[in-house]
Amino acid sequence: MMEFHTFEDVLDFAILQEKAAQQFYTKLSDEVKDSKVLLFYKTLIQEEALHEKKLRELKRFEYELIEPDVDTLRNSGYLNAMPISPEVTFEEAVRYAIKKENSARMLYRTLGQMCERKELADLFEELAAEEKSHADRFQSEYKDMLAASGG
Repeated sequence: MMEFHTFEDVLDFAILQEKAAQQFYTKLSDEVKDSKVLLFYKTLIQEEALHEKKLRELKRFEYELIEPDVDTLRNSGYLNAMPISPEVTFEEAVRYAIKKENSARMLYRTLGQMCERKELADLFEELAAEEKSHADRFQSEYKDMLAASGG
């Protein structure tokens, strides 16, 4: 498990997770046949790349932050969010994506609470909202899959 000693450590971890998410969605996009699902994954790849860019931009500025609460980050489940087996089925991938997006939302909410500057807190809240919309979309897809399979 990664240890966090500074807020920059937390940012580095979040950046790595955004890069891993891009790789994850790229793998999924390489395997799907449905053009709507493919477009959805391509959109997610772009959104995760934008999240990575926003996080990288934070590293360029001096700002005051509350000391990271590592226990809260551990309890969010985000520290255990990666990796995933390369042999994942599509149904497992969707369930995993729901978990990943929900834990990313929790991570960004926690990061936002550590910020003393409103614009930084607002950025993390924006990222959390975007991750929630991803999770909601995956949840909808999962329900559709279950209905189609009679489950």
